[in-house]
Amino acid sequence: MKGIRYLFAVSWTLIALGAVAVFGLSNDTQDKENAEEKTAKECEIPAFAKAIGHEDKWLLHNGCPPRKVEQKSDEK
Repeated sequence: MKGIRYLFAVSWTLIALGAVAVFGLSNDTQDKENAEEKTAKECEIPAFAKAIGHEDKWLLHNGCPPRKVEQKSDEK
């Protein structure tokens, strides 16, 4: 019986460590800080992303800050 308890304790410890290794303990704020450090050259949207209309998704995936879209006002 003691062997089974030991086996379960080791198993759960390894599962917990495996989850930390896979998912990590990263902070979302670190990603935002790194986005500010990227240069304009690194965040230039490639032609294939523009062709399929995924500019914003490409920027998000590559850790770049979102582009600023100018809103048009409908004044007559």
